[in-house]
Amino acid sequence: MNYNYEIKKLPKSQVEITVTVPWAELNPFIEKAALKLSEQTKIDGFRPGKVPFDILKARVGEMKIYEEAAALAVEKSYVEIATKEKLEPLGSPQINFEKLAANNDFVYKAIVNLVPEIKIGDIKSVKIKEKEIKVTDEDINKIIEEVRNQKATEVLENKAVEKGDKVEIDFDIFRDNVPIESGAQKKYPLIVGLGHFIPGFEEQLIGLKTNEEKEFELTFPEKYHNNNLAGKPAKFKVKLLAVYKRTLPELNDDFAKGLGIESMVKLKEQVHHNVEHEEHHKEEERVEIEMLEKLIDKSQFGELPDILINAEVNKMLQELESNIARQGLKFEDYLKHLNKTTEQMKLEFVPQAIKRVKGALLTRAIFFQEKMEIPENEIDREIEAAGKMYQQYPDMLKNFKTPEYREYIRNLIGNNKVMDFLKAICVERTNPEHKC
Repeated sequence: MNYNYEIKKLPKSQVEITVTVPWAELNPFIEKAALKLSEQTKIDGFRPGKVPFDILKARVGEMKIYEEAAALAVEKSYVEIATKEKLEPLGSPQINFEKLAANNDFVYKAIVNLVPEIKIGDIKSVKIKEKEIKVTDEDINKIIEEVRNQKATEVLENKAVEKGDKVEIDFDIFRDNVPIESGAQKKYPLIVGLGHFIPGFEEQLIGLKTNEEKEFELTFPEKYHNNNLAGKPAKFKVKLLAVYKRTLPELNDDFAKGLGIESMVKLKEQVHHNVEHEEHHKEEERVEIEMLEKLIDKSQFGELPDILINAEVNKMLQELESNIARQGLKFEDYLKHLNKTTEQMKLEFVPQAIKRVKGALLTRAIFFQEKMEIPENEIDREIEAAGKMYQQYPDMLKNFKTPEYREYIRNLIGNNKVMDFLKAICVERTNPEHKC
């Protein structure tokens, strides 16, 4: 196939390709287009695919055939040009037919988003020191105490509230004598003394009896999650509905056995192991983030296409929506609580989205620079391992067999290879033997 083309650079890592195809070069594509349309068009007296050209043209229109032929010509020529020019497109190009008429050159333009040019910074100059992980007795006892609280027995009593009791309350919150949005709760359960509410609230409940009411003022913490309330005073109206005396189990071997562990000594060892593993995992994440951020600062990036930033922003929004849903909340209520719109959230995500896009592009560039490879059997092993973990979930097993999931695993393995490569160079290990 013969054609001419010109490539023009555009801002934000885009190019515009103008392609001119002589009319004679379209003839083979017109034949293919006519055959395809004749197979799709039902015309009495003719079998599918056997409709004469003139009759087909009269039925579907000449331009319909030419447009189908042009699309086939675009598909072939665009791939050839991208391969020859070693372009790295992001997604499908935006195609516009500039000129399509019988016996005239066919002209089209393709707007293509490209992977931005990246100059990788000096990897060896990035140095990160791993923090030493220490698990204290206090850490272990805190976890065990949380489990102990979950195993407490609760008995409804007609008594004054004491620290350690569970209560059910109705309450309303006011600012300047006006009820705040989402500030009213009914039959709200609370364990007094655990500090799950704002400072001072639980202390105000001590001494109350069933059906008693109380009003008091408190100031929300400066770092409260709702910016409209952070650091602001408010009035609380509370009614005590019920008091439950809680009895905690003794911390002995029987307690451990109730958790499926033979003794308290073994329980503490298990908790120590779990906490240590979790802390190492957190530290590994911190190391990777800091390492990548430093390398991003030392690297140079071409302009980022909007398509990449927008895709990452939408991904971040979906992640947030999923997290909110897992907490049993509605995303609309969450936005209302923050007094923000979806578009405002997206705008706030942009700086972090840019950082994440740069991190992904940098990881990809290092993968190719270091000529890393991902054998197919390595992907197979990962998919097989995932399958064993989710044998009881047929829908998930079906998903594991899709090309999309295979590509996801390929990218995951590639990213891990790059991280391992970078950490071997950049990280000074304090705990070299630990594996997350």
